[in-house]
Amino acid sequence: MMEKGRVLVVDDEPAIRALVAKIVERAGHPVDTARDGAEAIEMIDKTRYAVIVLDLMMPIVDGFGLIQHLKTLDGPRPATIVISAGDASALRQLDGAMVHSIVRKPFDIDVLGDLVSAAAVSAHEPARQEDGRDPNDGNGDPDDGEVLPFRGQRV
Repeated sequence: MMEKGRVLVVDDEPAIRALVAKIVERAGHPVDTARDGAEAIEMIDKTRYAVIVLDLMMPIVDGFGLIQHLKTLDGPRPATIVISAGDASALRQLDGAMVHSIVRKPFDIDVLGDLVSAAAVSAHEPARQEDGRDPNDGNGDPDDGEVLPFRGQRV
């Protein structure tokens, strides 16, 4: 059996970071954690991750800065799942080619586990459209629902 892809969880809130890491472990993936974007960048530069689950609002380097760093990586990039309580205007600033899914806080534990597994699979597949969105997926408006996949199916 093939080992599932390694996942990096990045969140400055210890309780959320621990909860998301536990969800990832229960989904059968090896997991590492980082307190902020700066720590995550150090880890990403040393380890290959299939998926990164990150919060947008963090000290030092925020989620937007971390996504910008991911753009500079050579080779396959990890699928990125953003967890945010931010407003829709902040979420619209995300690069659809870099973000697999957006999960709004509060989130469903089972849905997040399923998204991590789906993202790990899609990390090895090319995007279906130039902007990274599924052509059969609604309009991608962050106000339409809790989970907004950019590459996968709407959950």
